Amino acid sequence: MHAERSENQVACLRLLADADAAQTVGAISAGTGLSRPTVHAVLDDLLEAGLVVSTEPSAAGPGRPARAFRFAGEAGLVAGVDLGPRGARAVICDLSGRRLGYTELKRDRRAEVSMIQRAVHAAAEESSIDVGRLRAVGVALPGVIETSGHLRASLALPELVGLPIAETVSQDLGCPVAVDNDIKLAALAEQRGGSGRGYSDVVYLQIGRRLSVSIVLNGVIRQGRHRLAGELGAQRGMRWTRNAQRGQLTWTSHPTGEAVLSAAAGGDPAAQAEVEDFCEQIAGRIATVLLVVDPEVVVVRGGLPQHTGALLRPLAAAVEKELVFPERPPFVASALGREAVVLGAAGNAFDQFSSAIYGVHDYPSPWIQLTNERTSK
Repeated sequence: MHAERSENQVACLRLLADADAAQTVGAISAGTGLSRPTVHAVLDDLLEAGLVVSTEPSAAGPGRPARAFRFAGEAGLVAGVDLGPRGARAVICDLSGRRLGYTELKRDRRAEVSMIQRAVHAAAEESSIDVGRLRAVGVALPGVIETSGHLRASLALPELVGLPIAETVSQDLGCPVAVDNDIKLAALAEQRGGSGRGYSDVVYLQIGRRLSVSIVLNGVIRQGRHRLAGELGAQRGMRWTRNAQRGQLTWTSHPTGEAVLSAAAGGDPAAQAEVEDFCEQIAGRIATVLLVVDPEVVVVRGGLPQHTGALLRPLAAAVEKELVFPERPPFVASALGREAVVLGAAGNAFDQFSSAIYGVHDYPSPWIQLTNERTSK
């Protein structure tokens, strides 16, 4: 009985969340297939929980005007924070996944856990949002994250290793906090609402200052027994390229990978040659990952979206040379760009704390709304 009640609540709430306008009981009944008495009972529960509000009935037409109901997305907030070596970015959205606030903070001193809370407060202040309405927060960090939310190891943020990050942020902001690896959350966001949408098995490849890999299998981040899945840099002596130093990629034709890709896309012969050589160096390890996972698609983020083509073509060609069988996944450009991490953090909070956020069992996270509202790539 409880399961059926939850299913009915989810059905009605989803219909109202997807609707552009308030809906009458009759419209909700028709849209969900539930009887009118059942819809009335569900609406009573949702009204009490504050997830639905009743609008003023229209006086137009003969007879008693019908009340209409809408999803109260403004009833609560969920935030996502991406904390990295250069600073933090935060997004705040309502219960429908609609973005209400966004900010980016540059790091001006030694990284501290408090920068997570400062980013949330800054995003809230810039948009006049009451952080007291927060129901959950997701945090993304570079490194190996324990199930407890502790950062076990990180080359980018060594000063935060071992700290009780989830507990600290939760106490300060007064809501549950989910912490996970930044690249894994980027992969999840791409799978749920980006270039990997519609695929269950996705390999995500990010090429920037470092080269990072993450895997989503059956729609779930592949963590592994020790949460080391995808951490290829943890292999002793492993280098993606000949000149890499402690995981940092180095470039010769231009100062940064983004600059190299931009120049290659613009036709610079030296940059194009460097990109091709880079792809040939990493192709063997990428091919190994593909043969172990056999994904449906490989999502690649490298530089700006308009320059990614300069990387995809030589990378796909180099990997193809490493494979015996003709079957291989397509290589596609990231749709979410640099915001994939912070959106993944927010979406992960929805996933992990759905029941606490909505008070309804098994209500789906608003990934499509989240990812459709990104501000930049």
